Amino acid sequence: MFKRWILPVLLIAALLVTPSMGTHVRAQDSQTLTVFAASSLTNAFEEIATAFEADHEGVDVVFNFAGSSDLAVQLSEGAPADVFASANNKQMTVAKDAGRITAPVRTFAKNRLVLIVPVDNPANIQSLRDLANPGVLLVLAAPDVPVRDYTDTMLEKMVADPAYGEEYRSAVMANLVSEEDNVRQVSAKVALGEADAGTVYLTDVTPDIKDQVIILPIPDAYNTVATYPIAVTDNPAEPELAQAFVDYVLAAEGGQSILTGWGFISSIIPEQPATIALATDGALHVEGQVVNPLTLTAEDLRAAYGATTADVTTTDADGAEVSTTYTGVLLTSLFSDAQVNFNADVKNDKLSMYIVATSASGYQVVVSWGEIDPDYGAQPVMVAYDADGAETSLTLVVPGDASGSRTVTDLVSLSLRDAPPVG
Repeated sequence: MFKRWILPVLLIAALLVTPSMGTHVRAQDSQTLTVFAASSLTNAFEEIATAFEADHEGVDVVFNFAGSSDLAVQLSEGAPADVFASANNKQMTVAKDAGRITAPVRTFAKNRLVLIVPVDNPANIQSLRDLANPGVLLVLAAPDVPVRDYTDTMLEKMVADPAYGEEYRSAVMANLVSEEDNVRQVSAKVALGEADAGTVYLTDVTPDIKDQVIILPIPDAYNTVATYPIAVTDNPAEPELAQAFVDYVLAAEGGQSILTGWGFISSIIPEQPATIALATDGALHVEGQVVNPLTLTAEDLRAAYGATTADVTTTDADGAEVSTTYTGVLLTSLFSDAQVNFNADVKNDKLSMYIVATSASGYQVVVSWGEIDPDYGAQPVMVAYDADGAETSLTLVVPGDASGSRTVTDLVSLSLRDAPPVG
């Protein structure tokens, strides 16, 4: 637990020595704000507290940093707190179900997983695949700690990939030698050389350990965007002060600026430009409301993604049926890599989203996200690079359509947009 306790002690001492009216008023005006926060937020939130205290004279922000699962349990057992900032929605829900969160919950930051190894890399780990090598000393956070949930999701995605499969996960978990209470303990063990590898958030490679570890990126196809929610608790000592802290964390020129400075992804969804630029580099640009925009050639699609095929029959202008076998990559795979920046605070946000597909000539069609999402339409819309076994220009193919009007040849852009807000 991190506590700022020196100032209150000095104030008490001053009161005992010189109990004047002026010091009495200042003591009454002093306020303590208790914030329970995920350990991965330590550096960013300490800086946020310094700025918040500077704007709120007499306020002392006191933190309890720990794994979100531990914090949720403490709240459920009645621990006093004014604000809870979790590293995932699961633990916020635990606190909410216990009646400790009654105020609106807001997403305030996002994060990404990375793999870290000691700087001398004794196990010679070069990629995720090497985690399955015999004898690797792997350290992870304990079950229910958010970073472990995200790691388990990563492994599930790898199991679904024939290049890895269930045997890979079994081999990786056989190398697990320690499960830590929070993500900072994982990064500390790797930095100290007590483990060969661990999964942490990118933001956990802080200045004090950055020279002691090597960051190995996790491919976007397996990575997960971690979502951080914040809320005022059910019984804050100073409700207005607690809400002011939450508002500061959410403010673009306040907490959001500090969080992005520490490597977090802002919760503010950037406004998309009114027009879509026509790229002339011959590549496909996957962009818009995504965390990780992509620029891909046909060779990239062949090399980096599993191929899918579809037999498409459409009717031409003369009424004749035309059948074509296309080979390419599903849109869901591409946007999984680009990592869609969903607005976690909007109910079913994905159902208001759509993809604008644009050709080199400027021809455009729209595919709704609900059409391709596995939980809804699950349509195998693809970007094809082969037609009937022959190479073709990158082409958007919508297999379920009765006509071929949404077939877009010379595809140069897939831009993810959201429906305009209600005025």
